[in-house]
Amino acid sequence: MVLQQAYKAQESRLSRLEKQLDSFMASQTQGRGDIASNSHSAHHVIAREYDVLVEQKVQGLARATAGVAHGEFPNGVPPTLWLMSRICMVLFGPGKPDGETVLAVLGRGRLDQLAPQTARLCEAALNLRRRSAQTGLPCHWDFEIVPGQLIDEEWQEAWPSCERTLPGQFVISPAYVVAEQIYSRQRVFTSIPIPN
Repeated sequence: MVLQQAYKAQESRLSRLEKQLDSFMASQTQGRGDIASNSHSAHHVIAREYDVLVEQKVQGLARATAGVAHGEFPNGVPPTLWLMSRICMVLFGPGKPDGETVLAVLGRGRLDQLAPQTARLCEAALNLRRRSAQTGLPCHWDFEIVPGQLIDEEWQEAWPSCERTLPGQFVISPAYVVAEQIYSRQRVFTSIPIPN
């Protein structure tokens, strides 16, 4: 009986010390981008969801409207890729994602039949942005590119239908960067320089 009580006391003490150690380790690693944490795991999930959103939802919407979209497209640029670029800028640029702005990019009015789809797309992007910010690690979507330069494969990649050895011209989807680490590379339209 005495041994059981001593064992339970030691077990309780060990559990208490483990909790203290976990709290101490969390406080020491919080905000550090060079050490993996639960926040980093959350960003891996967000990055995968972001890639799926771009590859399926954004591309699907752009593809469905590219043939009938109004507006000017740069010479030699497939309308689907140009529209994807503009949609991603609305979804992951500096402002809050807005369905009416996405519709305007597509050359559609706010009462268009695509309004519910664009609203869902914006809500999905806003959800990713919210979850990303809640982790506490510094993060952003990076649209920076120098048109005419070869892509930097460390943080950029050519869109699958583009030739990776040609220079980048514009960003189709931004890089997802967390604590200066690339979680999703920037996807770029590449071609010979586009004449104005």
